[in-house]
Amino acid sequence: MCDTIAEGFKILQDTANDLYLQGRVAEVEGAPEPLEFLREWVSPNVPVILKKACKSFAACRKWSPQFLREKIGDQIVTVAVTPNGWADAVSDDGKFFMLPEERQMKFSDFLDRLNEKSELNPVFYMQQQNSNLTGEMKCLIGDVPEEINWASTAFGVKPDAANFWMGDQRAVTSSKYSFYILNVVKFYKQPKIN
Repeated sequence: MCDTIAEGFKILQDTANDLYLQGRVAEVEGAPEPLEFLREWVSPNVPVILKKACKSFAACRKWSPQFLREKIGDQIVTVAVTPNGWADAVSDDGKFFMLPEERQMKFSDFLDRLNEKSELNPVFYMQQQNSNLTGEMKCLIGDVPEEINWASTAFGVKPDAANFWMGDQRAVTSSKYSFYILNVVKFYKQPKIN
């Protein structure tokens, strides 16, 4: 690369680091006020982890593999299956946009697949972006709201979709821009977001 271009990128990187890139993602306890959320995190496009921001959700107290198995174990759900956990994503070489295989199965069978610990098995996860919480998973709506009030106030709009996402540590979701950015609520497993 030309030295002038490399120097320009170095200046850009240093400026970005000085102005807004922080060496780590900030963590805030509890739900923020809508204006604070908008000013501190959304407008400058800075990621944040909001701990216990949704602790009032019944799902935080109730959801476990056993509870979900009892509540919706016999329900047929759409499950994404990939060899490496990546779906709806561009391949590493940038040549392909990858979509998952989608299978219909009982939710209890999906949970069984999550408990299979072999790295050789394909990765099973629920990741539809079609508001599956208000569709396939609507029986869980009583445990989580269809919107997060302080976020809707900050964005000035209700979410286009409310999605149920579940997978093991190998499942990956790609972040993307939307009015609701990417709100992830962790109930009993830590999602991996790229």
